[in-house]
Amino acid sequence: MGVGRRSLWLGLSQVIEVGLQVVLPMLLVRHLTQSAFGDYRLVWLIAAGLASIAPMGMPNTLAYFLPRTHGEERRSHAAVGVWYMLLIGALSTIFVTAGIAYFGPTPEFRGMALLAGVFTGIWVSGGLLDYLPVADERGDWQARAIIMLALLRCILASAAAIHYEQLDYVFYALSLSALVRLSMILIYARQQHRFCSTVPDRGYWSAQIKLAWPIGLSSLMVSVRRQADQWIAAAIFGTVQFAIFSLGAVFGSLVLLMRRAVSSTLMPTMSKQHAAGDWDAIIDTNNRANLVVAFFALPLLAFIWCFGEPIYTTVYTAQYVGATPVMRVLMVSWLLQIVELNSMILLAGQMHYSARISTPLLLLSLAISVITAYAFGLAGAAAGGVLVAFIERSLLIRQLSKSLSIPVRNLQSWGTLLTMVAVTWGLAGMGRLAYELRPAVLPSLPAMLVLGAILPIPYYFISRKLGWLPHTLLNTPAISSH
Repeated sequence: MGVGRRSLWLGLSQVIEVGLQVVLPMLLVRHLTQSAFGDYRLVWLIAAGLASIAPMGMPNTLAYFLPRTHGEERRSHAAVGVWYMLLIGALSTIFVTAGIAYFGPTPEFRGMALLAGVFTGIWVSGGLLDYLPVADERGDWQARAIIMLALLRCILASAAAIHYEQLDYVFYALSLSALVRLSMILIYARQQHRFCSTVPDRGYWSAQIKLAWPIGLSSLMVSVRRQADQWIAAAIFGTVQFAIFSLGAVFGSLVLLMRRAVSSTLMPTMSKQHAAGDWDAIIDTNNRANLVVAFFALPLLAFIWCFGEPIYTTVYTAQYVGATPVMRVLMVSWLLQIVELNSMILLAGQMHYSARISTPLLLLSLAISVITAYAFGLAGAAAGGVLVAFIERSLLIRQLSKSLSIPVRNLQSWGTLLTMVAVTWGLAGMGRLAYELRPAVLPSLPAMLVLGAILPIPYYFISRKLGWLPHTLLNTPAISSH
């Protein structure tokens, strides 16, 4: 299967997964109390945080090593990744169980320490599914697995909430789906890389750790900074208000998952281009990936921003409409994430610079978020991460330009990206105006569905005219010269 089709398959799977991540809370808020829903979101914050931090860059190295190795060497690198993820999963279970048992905010939350710990450990280890198949350039297999597992997780958790209306049973269901996820990737590793039959020696561990640690340190700081606002909201405002804040961030994974689908598919290609010393090709590939992500993500983000109040009222009930201003503040950082830089930073040997700036940026983010949370309330807690995300992107782009001796204007298709933003927000804004002027007899949900079906039509024709369609972007140089 070609790179374009693999990217589209993975993009589709990530859209479905994000969609189901929106649907599941929609059901839970109607069958759990606000405090129980707050506890649910807090456990997910812990699990998601560890899933992004604990790997410390090790699974990312698979996309670097596997495309350029063969035979026993290739199997050994894969085995290092699998064993490492199993180890950190076990450690995560111990850490989370003990942490919640001793430091949980309420007796009810402390009472589910073991269940939350087991779920987190299984979820962290199963995260290898997001890295190993695509490093093998089997994104189609990974996409089908993601779709099936997302559906299973949503069905099991929803059924548990509807039938029992208790949080414990929801996490029993989530743990079962996480176990299926882990089993699938272990079976895949056994079939494709003879896992358990290959024992990697110290040299493979050393090579991957050497490459992984700057990635991991940078990811640690970025992940902590990305979630710091949620921890601050939980600490300052309590679990009920945290539940509202967390729903403001519910669409945040949209860009991240789309970007991962496209960029992780193209990373093996970029690794081969790097091995050949072709930096023009690397920059062009990165640009195409970012433009494809922008094509899908920008219209969705624009619609969500413009229709925030009716979306949250309809989907999560009026008691969670306070999440709308939080979402609009966070939207700025989601837009910045469309421009993926980590792969070029890695290939340019600049991960040490990224790691070096991460700590001061994290401290700055925490300070700003705490101050603005007290000054402006719930939405203010998101300000630090947004401002620092802009500063970080600016510094990384400047460093890339300096290290590669390429002007900033030639590192990305800035003009195309800004034009896409203007077009998508313009269409969404006109859609919101039409929504406000609709006949009074037309309910909110049907009106949004109709507009959601109509707005993609002019967007398609504009995109076709300007060459923004994915198959065109993937087959046309993004930047004519460097």
